[in-house]
Parts: sequence; C-alpha cells; structure tokens
Amino acid sequence: MKILFYIFCLFTVFSNAQKIEIGTIEKIQSTILNEEREYWVSLPENYTNEKYETQKYPVVYLLDGEKYFHTVTGMVKNLSNGYYPQIPECIVIAIKNTNRSRDLTPTTVTDLSYASGGADKFETFITDELIPEVNKNYNTLDYKILIGHSFGGLFAFNLVLKTPSPFNSYIVIDPSLWWDNNTTVQKLERTLKTKNFRGTTLFFANANSIGNQKEPSTQHYEHFEAKKNSLKLVEDSVSENLNFYSKYYKEEDHGSVVLPSLIDGLRTIFKGFRINVKELIKNPSILERDYQLLSDKIGFDFKPQSAYLDRVVDLASKQGKKENAEILHDLNKKLYPDNVYLKHKFEL
Repeated sequence: MKILFYIFCLFTVFSNAQKIEIGTIEKIQSTILNEEREYWVSLPENYTNEKYETQKYPVVYLLDGEKYFHTVTGMVKNLSNGYYPQIPECIVIAIKNTNRSRDLTPTTVTDLSYASGGADKFETFITDELIPEVNKNYNTLDYKILIGHSFGGLFAFNLVLKTPSPFNSYIVIDPSLWWDNNTTVQKLERTLKTKNFRGTTLFFANANSIGNQKEPSTQHYEHFEAKKNSLKLVEDSVSENLNFYSKYYKEEDHGSVVLPSLIDGLRTIFKGFRINVKELIKNPSILERDYQLLSDKIGFDFKPQSAYLDRVVDLASKQGKKENAEILHDLNKKLYPDNVYLKHKFEL
C-alpha cells in the first residue's frame, strides 16, 4: 500500500507540472525559395494581456535563429521589464536555417565545397513573404531590427547598404566581410558616396580576430583586414544621418563575441530609452521630452508602451504623487484611447 501511495503521489506531481514556454514554431511555404521555411516566434510578456490588446511592438528578426533564439528572447525580456526598461518590449522572430551558406552570402564562389550566392533571394523571401506574414498575424510596430553574426553579419551589412534599407536597425556581429575578395567592402566604398542613411542605426561588433589565436591563419588575417578597412571607411566618410556605433571586444574571439555584443547592441540601438523613474514621477514632462529626443535621433516616432506607463502611474500613486500619477495616466489614455482597461477599470 505504501508503494502504491508513493506511486500515486509521484503521478500527481507530474500530472500537475506546468510547462514554461518561450515561443512557438511557425512555418511558411516560400515560393521565392521553393521550400518550406520555419521561424520561431517569441511574444512580449504583456502581449496576451487584454489590458494592452491595442499595443504594437517593434520586431527583432534574428538570423541563425535556432542557435540564438533562447539567448535573444531572454535578453529582450530582461532589458524591457521593470521600472527602468532599457528597450521596449519586442516581438522576436528567429529565422531557422536550411542552407546557411547559400542564403547568407551575396555572391557565388565556385571553388568552395558549399553553396553560396543566394542572399538576394533570401532577402526577397524575408521582405516579400516573411515580414508581411508576421505583420498580418501579430501586432507589429513598423520598426524592425535585424541581428546577424558571421555570415549573418555579412548578410545584414549588405542590407544596410540597400536603398531603401529594409530594416531600421542592424546589429552586425563580427561580419565575414572577407567574403569573395572583400566584395562587400568594395560595395561599401561606392555606397558611402551616394546613400542617405537617414533613419538607419548600425551597431558593429568587432571581435579580436587575431589576438586570441595561437597561430592565426590566412583567413584570420583576411577577416581582420576586411573589418578594419570597413570600419575606417564608415568612420571617415559616413553621413551624419547614419546612427553608427562600433565596439571592439579585445577579450572575445569570433565565436565568443556573440553574447556580450547582443546585449550591447540592443542597449545601443535604444540609447536614450531608459528614463530615471524617480525623476519621472516628480516631473512627468520629461517623458515626452525624452521620447521626442529618441524619436528624432533614430528617425522613428516612438511612444512609451502602455504597460510601462501603468507601472509608473502605480508607483507614483503609492508614493503619494497623485497629481503626477493623473498626468501620466491621462497621457496613457491619450496614446491608447481604445484600451478598455484604461477607460473602465483603472482608478487612481
């Protein structure tokens, strides 16, 4: 009987266990690529909260999605919560690979053992099929961020040079700019003379390509030189319309640079987003002032998210700043007039 009792208790524990889910797997049949493509979706914490059903969210598109999905979703969630969010809540779309080298390289190199040169088609798949699919199915704000590492960084860097550029912001992590005799570096030199980068933000993460190698190969030196030349071109010639940031990671190599540069890149893209909440509840006018400065800087009209405003209003109320809480609450209602929660349930 004791054994049966223990078995019953164990069964009860397992049957009551709940799962922690961070996303869903979606599929799209691409006519452009002539194959089915899989993408993973992570929605913001407040996305399914009926109080904020009219809220729209920026979208982070992640290359090598199956490799970095868990990392990026965790960072986005951590950086966007609490009283001091450093970035807005975002939807994360992770694009899973099928043929990585084919899709992410801009030109065909015939003397390699792997496929190459399919970046233009892959770009068209993303812009003409995937992004419209995401916009149709989710509450998206028309602010898009692309993250790519290595070949993914090469792909993303090439999109920065497009006119018009299909994304608003780019986190380019140790890009393989050595590809095909530095063809992208040559393209960069030509493009810098004519392109208007207004409304584009670029964060360039530069790993220590040589210093962390006991015996650097020719490939390591080519990688180093291509990045050095590209950075010099951008720093010397780029229009002030491009929000350009670069960071050198002396202690990180091509592989290890991904983790620190992801968090640095996300913070940098939204530099100025973080507001001192203690000052805000004393002086609500700084909210609109700081968001206007951010909007002017990145070339996109950003508004504070409703869930964040609710948290600040609640804090102001608890600290006895009722008049300022009302000001912030009224701003929330002005920005999101269809929010049922704000109109009917929330009372100061």
